[in-house]
Amino acid sequence: MGMTLTEKILAKVSGNETVEPGQFVDAKVSTIGTMDLLGKIVLDAFGKLGLQKIPNPEQFVICFDHQVPANEVKFANDQKAIRDIATSYGAKYLYDVGCGGILHQVMPEKGHIIPGTVCVATESHSPTGGAMGAVVVGVGQTEAAMALATGSVWLRVPQTIKVELTGEFQPGVSAKDLALVLMKELGFEKKAVYHAIEFSGDGVATLPMASRLTLTNMVADMGAKNGIFPADDITLEYLKGRTDKVIEKIGPDPDAKYESILKYDLSEIVPQVDCPPSMENVVPASEVGRIKINQAVIGSCTNGRLEDLAAAAKILEGKQVAKGVRLIVLPASQETYLNALKSGVLESLIKSGAMICPPSCGPCHGGHLGLLADDEVVVSTTNRNWVGRMGSKKASVYLASPETVAASALEGYIVDPR
Repeated sequence: MGMTLTEKILAKVSGNETVEPGQFVDAKVSTIGTMDLLGKIVLDAFGKLGLQKIPNPEQFVICFDHQVPANEVKFANDQKAIRDIATSYGAKYLYDVGCGGILHQVMPEKGHIIPGTVCVATESHSPTGGAMGAVVVGVGQTEAAMALATGSVWLRVPQTIKVELTGEFQPGVSAKDLALVLMKELGFEKKAVYHAIEFSGDGVATLPMASRLTLTNMVADMGAKNGIFPADDITLEYLKGRTDKVIEKIGPDPDAKYESILKYDLSEIVPQVDCPPSMENVVPASEVGRIKINQAVIGSCTNGRLEDLAAAAKILEGKQVAKGVRLIVLPASQETYLNALKSGVLESLIKSGAMICPPSCGPCHGGHLGLLADDEVVVSTTNRNWVGRMGSKKASVYLASPETVAASALEGYIVDPR
């Protein structure tokens, strides 16, 4: 019996000819990532191991992305400590304020994740990097410190759910809508917990890297261990100029065994909205009802890429955000910010009434740059709608695509962008 893509990679990096679900492996790690909120804990744990230097500085990536620029003295002190400690340990890649952006965007963007590897990071949306054809998982801080010291991590091989895609999205529909359809399918009964979600089928070729990153990002909220796409020509084109490492296409074996197979025709997907307070409470945008909004957010590690900002700008172009609505835009990285600036996307958004914030997680985690007051309503491209997620526990968070958020910002109510 052949192996799924995740199994194939875990076998390769653990020195096994084959692996099977449930088996434990000692997997060699290519990259370890962390960020400003947890980086000091990782470095302190590493220090307690008695090592004076990071054995392989090429493996370690730190991004300041959550509380940036620092909005409290506590966070400023933590960031200062990370800079000092990381330097003393010989860290090579510290993407400080103004240098990088959100960890899950920067790691693929800077060539730190390549096909056929295993990467770990101390943040729940780490599976985002699986769009590159790698196994990328979230781990705890002490586990990241051990991986930094030993170059390996202990993993249980997950069962794999195959998501087979055909067709192509219709105008006004995008990857976030498919992610929300999957959320409703897999999240409600916790079907995806500690599973790999492997995307495949002819429809994959219609998805640019930005769309793939959106899909692998949100598998974390379905409870999955990782999400993964096969490395193809789109992957190789994206990585061109981002790394000098040898890149190869890698896919699952033709006779791989899957726990289950889900099939979707992309042309049949319609705009979706994830309604509070449950991640599984997903309905078509046309069925939400007349929900008045106070704020609209476009950005985060889910939908802060150039393609997302451009899709929103296309809808907003020449029009004004509805009176009483705050439109907040957060590019996912400095590279995204610069490209959006050069292309005129940011200018268009600003003219429509958007406030452009620095590349960061912003209000997504309820930390910075646009928190909600009591009884306010937001429609956002971020990834979670829990009570209190983006500010007040009395606020309501609705999740949707950049297209739906932009159209809703114009109307002042949640609407179907079509």
